[in-house]
Amino acid sequence: MEKRFSRKVSLFLRIGLFVCLGGSAFAQPVHVTFFGSSVCYGTGAEKNHGYAWQFFHSGAIDTTRFRYFNASTGGDNTLKVEKEDRLGKKLYPTDPDIVVLGLSLGNEGILNPKDDNGREQILEQYRSRLLALADSLHRAGMQPVIVNCYANNNFGAPHYEATQRMNRLINTWPYPSVNVLGTIDDLTGKWVEGYWNDALHPNTAGHREMSYALVPSLFAAIRQGKKTPAYDWNKSYATLLNKHKVEMPLRLDLTGILHSFTLSFRFKAAAEGTLAGFVANGQRQAIDITGSEIRYKNLSTAYPQDPQAWTHVVLSHSYANQETTLFVNGERVGSVAEQFAPTQVFFGGTAATLDLKDIALHRAALNESEALDLFNKKFIQSSLEFYNPLTHVPTGNELDNYAQSLNRMKLDKEVSLERQAVD
Repeated sequence: MEKRFSRKVSLFLRIGLFVCLGGSAFAQPVHVTFFGSSVCYGTGAEKNHGYAWQFFHSGAIDTTRFRYFNASTGGDNTLKVEKEDRLGKKLYPTDPDIVVLGLSLGNEGILNPKDDNGREQILEQYRSRLLALADSLHRAGMQPVIVNCYANNNFGAPHYEATQRMNRLINTWPYPSVNVLGTIDDLTGKWVEGYWNDALHPNTAGHREMSYALVPSLFAAIRQGKKTPAYDWNKSYATLLNKHKVEMPLRLDLTGILHSFTLSFRFKAAAEGTLAGFVANGQRQAIDITGSEIRYKNLSTAYPQDPQAWTHVVLSHSYANQETTLFVNGERVGSVAEQFAPTQVFFGGTAATLDLKDIALHRAALNESEALDLFNKKFIQSSLEFYNPLTHVPTGNELDNYAQSLNRMKLDKEVSLERQAVD
């Protein structure tokens, strides 16, 4: 209550100053406070310059507009935050506008129970208390951002399963979230070799990979009032007409560094040619239709020839694991050993005609369970850089971005999108 009152007073004073100075008061920096445990603080990185600090000092964000604070405490969990009054003693003094919550299942005690029932209780404790904390901050006028659960070298299969389940739940909350698991997870719940300092903490390189999961324009999008997106169930779609075989008809130029990422989309009625891909080191890497197969390099799988059947494609690249994995209709096709840092992604290509829906780019490598979720239309908003369901087509040369991101996708002037309305 005291904090809510102080924020109202602060808002009142800012409004008064705004009137007196002709509006310049609102040019004051937005306070972004990272509030969590040791990984959020930066433990394991040189000089404790962890993922939060590195994000703010990478050039990806306007530090004259957004001011960085870190009010994290090593060892904290949802119980300690309340018991030790971390809000009153550490968070509120930073006068935050945006609070990035970076707690962990490890500190919550997920390793302690010896059976599934015990782990289920820890999971529910973490879920209910973290959501309640986010709700309370939101009611007090602060915008919560959730850092998803991450790796731990002490995790076994049941702890990894719990981590994935929790992250899937966070994706259903009305708050933006960050998929740090999809940057340095070795796909068993542990840190990728070479990216950890000790069992509980990533090293400097590990923190750097985690920092890339933050959408560069997320905080600016929040301040502009963009809401957390949800799946668009409208069955309408777009037909991409590319008679000149433009190589990148729908192109997204990336801001900030991108390492781990996931491209996803649905298509049908495709002519032979390129469906989607990315550019790294000046080279195009593409998913193609060749004959009756979907192909990515040496990976291939058959796709339905029924022109009315939608096919869902996910291409997931883990920079730390040096691996790209192709999923089609929720099933893993295979992986290619490679490592890229894309500067552009694109949809469509040399295919003359292509029906498209649900085009998206995530700043993290989605795992097998998440690829299946996307196929089943379970929305994943964590680290979502771009999303457009293509239920409506643009009137100009740019596509709207439904994600909490200000990046815009460009439509090449040599191609066209035609809306196919479905009741």
